[in-house]
Parts: sequence; structure tokens; C-alpha cells
Amino acid sequence: MNKEHTTVTGALTECDLQYTAVDSINGIVSELRTSFSSGTMRNISFRKQQLRALLQGLRDEKQNILDAAFYDLQKSRSETDIYEYQAVIFEIGKFLENLDKWAKPEGNWLSMVQPAFLLSKSEVRKEPLGCVVIFGAWNYPLRLVLLPLVGALAAGNTAVIKPSELSPHTALAIERMVNKYMDPKVVRVVQGAVDESTELLKQKFDHYFYTGNGTVGKIVAHAAVEHHAGVTLELGGKCPAIVHADVTDLVPTAFRIMWAKLVNAGQTCVGVDYLLVHRSVKDKLVPLLVETTKGMFGDSPQKAADYGRIINKRHWNRLMSVLNATEGTPINVTTDEADENDRYIPPTIVDGVRGDDSLMRDELFGPILPIITYDTLSEAIDFVNSRDQPLSLYVFANKASAEHVISQTRSGSASVNDTMFLLASHSTPFGGVGPSGVGRYTGKSSFDTFSHHRHVIKRPLWFPTPGVDSLRGPPFEGSANSWKLPLGISLVYPTVRPLRQNVFSKLLTFVPFWRLFVILPAFLWALAVAKPTIKRRNGN
Repeated sequence: MNKEHTTVTGALTECDLQYTAVDSINGIVSELRTSFSSGTMRNISFRKQQLRALLQGLRDEKQNILDAAFYDLQKSRSETDIYEYQAVIFEIGKFLENLDKWAKPEGNWLSMVQPAFLLSKSEVRKEPLGCVVIFGAWNYPLRLVLLPLVGALAAGNTAVIKPSELSPHTALAIERMVNKYMDPKVVRVVQGAVDESTELLKQKFDHYFYTGNGTVGKIVAHAAVEHHAGVTLELGGKCPAIVHADVTDLVPTAFRIMWAKLVNAGQTCVGVDYLLVHRSVKDKLVPLLVETTKGMFGDSPQKAADYGRIINKRHWNRLMSVLNATEGTPINVTTDEADENDRYIPPTIVDGVRGDDSLMRDELFGPILPIITYDTLSEAIDFVNSRDQPLSLYVFANKASAEHVISQTRSGSASVNDTMFLLASHSTPFGGVGPSGVGRYTGKSSFDTFSHHRHVIKRPLWFPTPGVDSLRGPPFEGSANSWKLPLGISLVYPTVRPLRQNVFSKLLTFVPFWRLFVILPAFLWALAVAKPTIKRRNGN
């Protein structure tokens, strides 16, 4: 480690995070690349051993980790436990249960659909990419670096992880846990800020995984392109919640919206960023939003054990600046006032916001909820579509209206009559689209992201015979070669459209190798026309 460090003052406890020496980063990456080349991670049993080591480390260091997140964000230990710690524990368990199945090569019966591959053996193997780098984020400092790490290790990669320096207590807790429990030939931690991250991006990795803002995301994507590597970007965006006139119950609607707005003091990439409400239900919904907020945090959230703080004073000032510039009407939710020294901003609802308001320019990432009123569902859909695709979209409406919204918009994910609870699903892919991200992860999606799906096909040399095999190459011209094209197309791409249009043909599709029947006319014709040529090329 070098002498550069981040010293956090004004927090509940001081943290002296030592940065990794920039000139040592190349060596760290080289060691991990060498380790991967040695084949250690090819062994699935060893991958499981590393996952179990990580699991043991998390269990032994749980209290230190929960304390660290509290010191960084004053996030309640219960919140960190359920939204971060337990998510990683569950992910490890899911991989230990399913890794053998996910890593198993997938057979492919090509001959069932393409007779040219008869007697061939085809499979798709799941192979590791190599050495990968994972850049975590400060808002969920445990989850957003360890969830992708689980997938990377399970897929057989070595990894460098870079926790966010803005959450130094958690970054330090992760480093100590990894150093104590994990094999240094498999995973290493690099600490630092811009200089260290820049040096990391100069290194050759086989996949780059980044969670954060779009500006840095472009830099990471550029580094991946420079090294001809894959990239996963989880970038966020302004996630809308739409409440339509035909919503069936406003009470759970209000609770689920405010929960997703105020978790981690609004610093969540899939949290509700702004609210689109139909004019006919707005006046009923707003008092419920206030009521449910008080139900969660009381009249003074600053004193509540479960209400977090803004990560630092720079972000606090950013939020207060856009809030002070709004032309909307703030609604009194609590008796508290914003407190810069405590990095505290109370839950804030702002009514009467327009599309060009200061609150609507960028992702808020704070406990401020702008409300925009609309008159028709098409108006709400057009508003969402006029902006970058969000990481997630939430709609509260009846079945038909909700389906109409989802079918007419684009987002990384979508939820009907709920909000960010979808993050708890580890059996489905999570990721953005367009400006909200590239790629996906969690569960099997993580395994696939960090794996190369390698197609391997094995064919005998004796089949087909040289004469028939010659149909794949020149010469194609002349009467002696006129048999090649029709027979080749029938063998490789057998399609007879009339066979799709009657009952007999549909029944035929249930017969194994039914496509062999499709090629018979062309095969018989080729034998008649090209028999002398085939005999000659077979050496007869």
C-alpha cells in the first residue's frame, strides 16, 4: 500500500483507508492472469471451495460489515442485512446448489433440424473468460461488488474488485475479509480513487463490470473496447412510477412508492425517481404518501433509527441545490429541516412539477419525490418515452392499462403494482438498456455473463463420402455440378413450406428426424443426375 489514503472525519468513527500503490496494480493483474492460465479455476470443486470461503468470511465478519455500512451511510444495520448481506448469502447458496448444472455442457441435436449434421456431435461448453475487474458503488457498497464477484468466481474467473472509496468503512471491511478468507491467486482488492481506477482501466481484463454513473460508464466501456473485452454496465437513471386512474387500491400503492423512494435515503438506482399521477387520483394519493412516510419514520426521521444519510456533503449540496431551484410546491411531510452537518435531508414531496424542472434534469438519488400530473395514459407514456430508458419502470393500474404501458415503453425491468421489490429475485436477469446499462446479472445470468459459451462440434471424416462432401465447394457451374445446390440446400437448410400447412405435415413434426424426409426428393434427384460425378469423386 502507498501513503495516499482517505480519512473520513465527521462520521461516527474515523476510517483511514489506504490506497493501493498505483505502480503495483500491473503486477496484481499479471499475477491473477498467470493464476488463471495455470488452470486452477477450471476445477469446479475449487470454485465451490472459494465460494464457501467467501460465505464463511461473510458469516464471521457480519457485524463488522453491518457496522461499516452504518458508518458510511448511517444506514440501519437491519436494512444492510436484508438488502445487501442476505442477498449475497443467498446468491452464494444458489450457485452452490446449481453450479454443476449450469456449468454442464449443453448437447445440441443438430441432425434433428439439419440433416447435414447427421452423425455429428454438437455441444455448447461454458468456459471462463479469464481475469475480470469489478468496480463497486458506494450506495450499496457490499451488494454491488460481491454479487457480481460470486458470479465471476463461479464461472471460473480470477478477479480484481475495486470497492468505492466514497464508502471507505465498507471498502476496508471487504478488503480485510477477502485477504483473510480468499485465495490471493483468485481474487484481489484494489483500493483507491481516480488514479487507481485509471490505472486499472489500462490493464488487460477479459471482462469489465461497472456499477455507477453514465459518465464513468463510458470510460469503462472505452477501456473494454480497447482490450476487445466484454463489459457490463449498471448505470441507473430516472425510474418513473405511474399511477393511473384505474388503480385498484391507493393505500398499498402509496406505501410501495414511498418505500422505494426512501430506502437508503433515496440512494438506490432502481428507486422511484419521480411520480406520474393521473389527475383524478392525485388528491387522494398525496395525503397517503405523507401518511405512509410518517408511518415508517415518524414526524422526525432525523431521529429514526432506520433513516439513512446522504453519502457526503457534496451530494447533499447537489440535492439541496436542485430542490431550492424547483418551481414545484414542496409538501410538508415531517417537522425536520435539512442539516448539512448531519448530511440529512428529510423525506420531501414536491407537487406541481413540470418536465423541465430542476428536479427532472438528472437522476435525483435522494429522498425527494417530484410529482407530475397527467390526464391521459398516452400522455404519461409519451413523457416516459421522451427521456432515456430507465433502469426500471413501475406502473400501478389494472391489467389492461399496465400491459399497455409496458408494451409501449422500454426499460431495463418493469413491475406492475409494485416497485423495487423485484431486486429480491435472483432467478431472473437484472440489468439496464441503453443509457441505463448494458448486460445483466444475478443468478444464472451472472454465470452466463462471466462465461464464454463455446460451441464445439465433432464430425467423422468418413461421413459424408468425398463425392457427396464435394457439394460444399466449387465448382458449382456446369451440368455436371447442377446437383450441388439443390441437394446442399436440402441437407443444410431443409425447408418445404407446404409441409407446414396441412394436418399430415404437422403430425410429421413429432417423428424423430422428420426432416430427413424433406431431403429425399432432392437426394433422389441428385443421385440420378450426378451419379457419375459422385462415383468418380468417391474413387470408384
